[in-house]
Amino acid sequence: VTKPVPVMASLPTITRECAVTATDIPVPTANDNCAGTLTGTTTDALTYSEQGSYTINWMYNDGNGNTTTQQQTIVVDDVTAPVPTIASLPTITKECVVTATDIPVPTATDNCVGIITATTTDALIYAVQGTYTINWTYNDGHGNVTTQQQTIVVDDITKPVPVMASLPTITRECAVTATDIPVPTATDNCVGVITATTTDALTYTVQGTYTINWTYNDGNGNTTTQQQTIVVDDVTAPVPTIASLPTITR
Repeated sequence: VTKPVPVMASLPTITRECAVTATDIPVPTANDNCAGTLTGTTTDALTYSEQGSYTINWMYNDGNGNTTTQQQTIVVDDVTAPVPTIASLPTITKECVVTATDIPVPTATDNCVGIITATTTDALIYAVQGTYTINWTYNDGHGNVTTQQQTIVVDDITKPVPVMASLPTITRECAVTATDIPVPTATDNCVGVITATTTDALTYTVQGTYTINWTYNDGNGNTTTQQQTIVVDDVTAPVPTIASLPTITR
């Protein structure tokens, strides 16, 4: 009439982060006055791979109609945050624009999930000059989150390149006007075609040699200057109205 007596008065809670398997759970025993050592049995699962707390009901049966039950708590609780694959994300610098294809999506390694791909709510396209920050998040789905920041820089450092390496000298005999001077252009890596500007005069009516200073400005802090020579030089002699003056006889 004596029930088995568990060897351990209270079974220990077994905690793992990702999963508890049968090999993690030592089968408990009990001492019986007649049968001796009894091994516990259970109809409950011995493998738990989902996060949560579970209970295993162990039974000791001496075969003589006497049974003792004992409960054991099983806990699957992931408390380890994902670890970024790259400890410090590299700064990504482009001159004109940074697009999603320029930004490799970073990853992290998680003790339970494995490889986790980062997510972000920040933009992945930056077309305006400046410095930006992308906030990446690694979430293992078990309540553990790691964040990581990445710097994005859009910085145009390339100057416009004049279409003509050397601007031609413009020579007229009497006057040079704006219609005589084609406005030069340059090609810029970000802006494309840039039309030159100048604060110098575009009309010259006095004999002499002049210089026009052209400026190509890409709007991103890069300028190129180019000079052009203007010459007003009358080289044509007067033409007599009468090719041969008449002899005057009196």
